[in-house]
Amino acid sequence: MKVSKWMFLTVTLLALALCMTGCMNSGNRVDGVAPSASAGMNNTGDVGNSSDANQSGLAGDTGSGAATPFDWVNNAAQVETAINQISEIADSCVVVTGTTALVAVRYTDAYQGETTERIREMVAGAVREADPTIQTVAVTSEEADVAAVYEISDKIRGGESADSLADEINRIVRNPTTMR
Repeated sequence: MKVSKWMFLTVTLLALALCMTGCMNSGNRVDGVAPSASAGMNNTGDVGNSSDANQSGLAGDTGSGAATPFDWVNNAAQVETAINQISEIADSCVVVTGTTALVAVRYTDAYQGETTERIREMVAGAVREADPTIQTVAVTSEEADVAAVYEISDKIRGGESADSLADEINRIVRNPTTMR
């Protein structure tokens, strides 16, 4: 009788293990090669719309298994929307040049603090989720710099290349009040 109890337990555990392996989610795997920075990547940052969205609602992943370059010109608004979901942030603007993203944030009236490392990490996470090739994420809430980032964004939206504005972007990135 003892043998049949152990046999029943073994068969039950084996069946449970087989059921669990069928439940494993393989939909989040990327089976392709990561894009190189020179693979036609357009790293000029500004706002736009796109119907090409991954599971997080950010553009740049068609679900084909291969990672696609993120189009900052047309899809930055989606990243800004993700950043605006952070409870302390009321509004944001992202501009990108090369592998550097500069994010200007305006806080909600209820938030009386300054930019913290926790907020910077959450913002950087949203940016890097959209474009893993971004190496530096700088966040500023200094009002003069925020206004400058919005002006840069407007220029890019107007057709000017972010690369031509790289000096202005990098000046704000290097500003002591900007968290990197």
